[in-house]
Amino acid sequence: MYGSPLFTIIAHARSGALDHAWRLFREAGRLLKDQALAARGDERQGFYRQAAEAYGRAAAIDGAAYPLINAATLALLAGDAAQAETRAHQALDRLAAAGPDADTPYYLAATRAEALLLTGQVDQARRILREAIALAPRAWEDHASTLRQFALILDAKAESALWLDALRPPRSLHFAGHMGLSENTVGLAARVRAVLETERVGFGFGALAAGADIVIAEVLVEMGAELHLVLPAPAAVFRAASVEPLGDGWGRRFDVLLAQAETLRELGRPHDPPHPLGVRLAAEVAMGEAVMHARALASQPLQLLVLDAADQGDQKETGGSAWAGEAWCATNLPQCILHEPRATPTPSGPAPSPLVLAAVVLIAFSEGDTLAGATRLSQTVLPRLAEILADGPAPLSPPTWRGESVQVAFASPVDAARCAMRAASALNGLVTFQIAGAYDVAIRSAGPDGSILGPAATLPLEVLPLVPPGAILVSDLFAAAMQIGRWAEPGPRVEYVGDRPSSDLATPSRLFALKASPDAD
Repeated sequence: MYGSPLFTIIAHARSGALDHAWRLFREAGRLLKDQALAARGDERQGFYRQAAEAYGRAAAIDGAAYPLINAATLALLAGDAAQAETRAHQALDRLAAAGPDADTPYYLAATRAEALLLTGQVDQARRILREAIALAPRAWEDHASTLRQFALILDAKAESALWLDALRPPRSLHFAGHMGLSENTVGLAARVRAVLETERVGFGFGALAAGADIVIAEVLVEMGAELHLVLPAPAAVFRAASVEPLGDGWGRRFDVLLAQAETLRELGRPHDPPHPLGVRLAAEVAMGEAVMHARALASQPLQLLVLDAADQGDQKETGGSAWAGEAWCATNLPQCILHEPRATPTPSGPAPSPLVLAAVVLIAFSEGDTLAGATRLSQTVLPRLAEILADGPAPLSPPTWRGESVQVAFASPVDAARCAMRAASALNGLVTFQIAGAYDVAIRSAGPDGSILGPAATLPLEVLPLVPPGAILVSDLFAAAMQIGRWAEPGPRVEYVGDRPSSDLATPSRLFALKASPDAD
């Protein structure tokens, strides 16, 4: 007890440093709550009890309702329904006595709704939660956090949570479709609008080629939804290759939408035209971003495709719209397909090249510089890693061993993630290790080893110094693309941890931690 963080916090409180003690209590409570969500069974309930205690002590220091309502909910999740109800009533008393400046209007109302739910007043809780959302209608992340909390409470009470669906943030959409449409797209736009309105879409992720992409993007913007673009090449290069050949009208529409986009992600090298693998990478990233965005907002993603019913010739084309539809279907997520005939032929893409899509994993380990450490590596660690790599999945090229590290490339982030997770599990407790991963278009050398060259191979080396011991960090392209892979459920999860320092400020460099699902065995 005397060496625990909780004792340190109490000492600060008793010394009069209440603000600092309160901040420490909140941080401790959040950490314990996160640990509980990642744990299972009795261990999960134990963390919930500790988190409830931390928030309960914070409530004794601070007069706000926030720590008290968290202590109440955590007590319920820990199995103490009586204490949960007592603390919820106390939170309602504090809210009644609080002034309007005690917190934001949304959180004051949402806290009251949570307390009502904990005390069994479900109808009132539902009404107050609706009022809270109306006070901050675009605070999507706040809504999602509250809805997750409500879902946990309802699950603990063995009550239906279906009524929460009507209160969820708008859905996130991945959109794609064929080129070669007539520039008169009024009829198609009307059908697209009907789908987006019915499905309550508020966010769209996709490219902006002449044709269906632009039509869907225009409707999204007209409806007030956020437009997030992922292009397989820099915007000017992409415009020249995938917009201008279809007519000046499409170019003007492209320019308007580009200026209205909420975010723009440009893949590829500055002057290279879009390559089929780059098109596929952009599609994978856009699909993955839609999935991750929906999960962050506690809603469900949707895919909307516009295909030619008479000619779906791009079905086998890497990154084509029908290919994207097949990839999305593998996730068992909802999908809507509209059919619209082509008016003109689609321009052919560039000739094939020796490029590949590669997901590279770099596994580094250390036993120090002693002879005993080196012996342990050679006799225990390296053979264990060799077994893991030999068990599959098959890599793109043979593993590259470099002293106290091994680099291996796979055809998909799913295979690479499986390898990383298995390696972490095998090495945990055996040796100090770090794992970094990246996914991008790469060059496979013509030599006998078929080495992987390019950003997919160099980025893990840059990321590795940022990886804490025992952790796995992957690039944003890796994290997004693995969302649409074929997993044996439950698959691993990714959590955003920060940005990689980069001199190129125009290039996003987000990093994600790769972790086992809380529901995994």
